[in-house]
Amino acid sequence: MTHKIKVQMFGNFRMDYNGAPFVAEKMHKESQFNRMMQALIHYSDCGIAKDKLEEIVIGERDIDAPHTALRVIVYKTKQKLAQLGLPGKNLIYLEGGIYYWTPDIEIEEDAAEFEKLYNEACALEKQMPQESESAETVCDERIKEIEDNMLELYVKALYLYKGEFLVAYTGETWIAQEARRYHTMFEKIINEAAYILRKRKQFKGLEKIGVYAAKVDPFNEWEELIMEAMVETRRYDEAEELYTDVVDYYLRECGIYPSSRLLEILEKYSNQMNHAHEILENIQEGMNEQEETERGGYFCSYPVFRGIYQASIRIMKRTRVPVYLMLCTLEDEEGRQVQSETKMNKYSRQLKKCVGESIRYSDIYTSYGKVQFLIMLIGLKREDCEIVKKRINRQFAKKNPRVAEKYHVNSIVCEL
Repeated sequence: MTHKIKVQMFGNFRMDYNGAPFVAEKMHKESQFNRMMQALIHYSDCGIAKDKLEEIVIGERDIDAPHTALRVIVYKTKQKLAQLGLPGKNLIYLEGGIYYWTPDIEIEEDAAEFEKLYNEACALEKQMPQESESAETVCDERIKEIEDNMLELYVKALYLYKGEFLVAYTGETWIAQEARRYHTMFEKIINEAAYILRKRKQFKGLEKIGVYAAKVDPFNEWEELIMEAMVETRRYDEAEELYTDVVDYYLRECGIYPSSRLLEILEKYSNQMNHAHEILENIQEGMNEQEETERGGYFCSYPVFRGIYQASIRIMKRTRVPVYLMLCTLEDEEGRQVQSETKMNKYSRQLKKCVGESIRYSDIYTSYGKVQFLIMLIGLKREDCEIVKKRINRQFAKKNPRVAEKYHVNSIVCEL
């Protein structure tokens, strides 16, 4: 019978022996057993130096005899493996100052397979003809064959990457270094696969890898690939919705605005959208609100709000109609940001409702991150802003007497 340990290093750490999960996985993540197994498995092909293993397993703890301590930990690890049903007595052995994992039990590690596929693809890339070679010496069929193989390897490697390398353990120096190294490979895999798919106009494939990359490597702006694929396949409504969702997602989930680079890319694709010819009445109908409300302000996404703000500045130069921008921030009774995720979501929903009901039908508001709302008040006096502020406070305080709101009001009236 072939004995095998299958290990997931990307994303959540998981060890399976002959198809069944290790009971040891339920142990505390900082356990010496887990540290020992992670190091031995990851370096199972070449072994790991005694000093390095000692540094990994013992770390900076003040121990009088670290060499002896390491031998004890190795012994206890062997005992634990025996309790888990692994056969053999010498599963971990020392030879020439290097600790090795037994060859009698096969190791299947996702990170090792990922790197193997990546290296194979890089080797194929070197076989591609250089730009300096004349067209007569280049065989299109040969180029296509190499690209086919590269793309297959890249896609296989891509789906092995299920998140950062040992993401729950990145406080360890060696793990943080490996995480950075693998992430660099992941970025190249995405970019090279996207290049081939783009070149072949295989935009469904481009969208698919963009969706996966954005899921396993969030906030690294892979949404640009999805946007590109949608625009190239003329799915303009979906592309416009994605643009809005991306900006709102970045603000809502981590309180950051997407980089200017991502916005430039998204807006570039937005400008490439060619809608079908329509008569004005049909266009107007498509732009109207789907459900009209009799009261309350107009809530919109941040990109839309930003566009209205920029347009308002231009209008102010001519009409001089005052417009005020109000920032409403949720804070607790001690003036600190609300920390509880559950409370934050609850208060945010309530504050959104209170803001919407406290401003006029013609006023505009949007969420800015998880705990802030921007409000644009049109045609009021500055003292009217205080009235609006008190109205929101009164509404919100009825339900949440211990939560404060902080306001900052600025005029966006332009000087001529």
